[in-house]
Amino acid sequence: MKAVALASAAATRRYTYSAKMSAASLDGNEVTKGMRKIQSMLRKFVEEETEFSPRKDGKKVAVHIRCFIVQVGQIDTLKEEFACDAVVEAFWEEPQLNGATAEDIHWDDQWDPRIVFFNAVSIDRLEKQRVFFKGSSGQPWVRLTMHIKGKFKVAMQLFNFPFDHQELKIELMSDWSDTHMILCPYLDEKDAISTSTFSGGDEWYLHAHMMTCQGKTETEITGPDTIFPTYDVIINVTRRWTYYFWNIFVIMFLILLLTFSSFALDTGALESRLDVTLTLLLTSVAFKLVLAQRLPTISYLTLLDIYILAVLTVQGLIVILHTTMSVITGHLHPGCPDGTRSDRDPSHHHVRHHEHGRGAALQHRLVRRARGAGRPLSRGARHIHSCC
Repeated sequence: MKAVALASAAATRRYTYSAKMSAASLDGNEVTKGMRKIQSMLRKFVEEETEFSPRKDGKKVAVHIRCFIVQVGQIDTLKEEFACDAVVEAFWEEPQLNGATAEDIHWDDQWDPRIVFFNAVSIDRLEKQRVFFKGSSGQPWVRLTMHIKGKFKVAMQLFNFPFDHQELKIELMSDWSDTHMILCPYLDEKDAISTSTFSGGDEWYLHAHMMTCQGKTETEITGPDTIFPTYDVIINVTRRWTYYFWNIFVIMFLILLLTFSSFALDTGALESRLDVTLTLLLTSVAFKLVLAQRLPTISYLTLLDIYILAVLTVQGLIVILHTTMSVITGHLHPGCPDGTRSDRDPSHHHVRHHEHGRGAALQHRLVRRARGAGRPLSRGARHIHSCC
């Protein structure tokens, strides 16, 4: 109010001063044009003041809200935005229109709730229409219909991703303080939503019910002296998790099973074991990087993050286990950097002793055959016979 008065006074002084200075050199037509310009500016200021002035009766206005969701568009998890086409209706009782007809009403001169869409990122279309009607008690009412189509910002909670449930909000707020008006639900008609026009059905399930929540702005943001009424229209959606189950959960589980196949290789083949395990570990890391591109930057872990990190942890433990087993069994002896068996390996001496025993048994059989046939023994056979 003070700002409008100061602006109008300044405009009057400016144009009056210019008119006086040029009165001597200009004719009456020029002075008349200047005065008409001043009058048009003052009329504009008065119209703006009338439109945004409080109620003359000084009473607190209860504005009832009803919402119909025409279409819910694509839901962008990365940007935390969703597209929506909605019709919002605001009803309030207007006693100043008592006895008036629709033809006599000039809406620019009437009180306006000054409702704004607080979380709208971009608005493609916004149409407003006012209608005057009589209520059940005979009192005059005004219905303000706002048809909006645009994109809205929403803070998504992704703790349970991809089994998460999201609440998509259309936040309404009035420029009037809570001492002048409140926003409340319209109880005569229910809010409605069209589920057949939902364009994101491949990834989300749109619930047929809606919720509303009335409140006030936080004092930390607007200050204790400027608290504004708010009204939230909440749309409920649930993510379809089957895509992530078959393409991430199952694939990661198969990669983990393939990692255990490295135990089938010889314990001395450390390089082969590490090749298999590390290759599958890098595959899991690639899956994690691809998944990070589908989620916003958040400071907490989702269920899918925990699952992938668990798989990476098991694969890392398998790498450590292979290396530890090689160190314990002596397959990393300094004299055998290529991973071959060392002469100090007891199992290696066991193999050599077993091969020597097989050769001795063969020589004994040859001696017995020579004796049975009555042939003289050879020098080697006699040596074996004397040793026995």
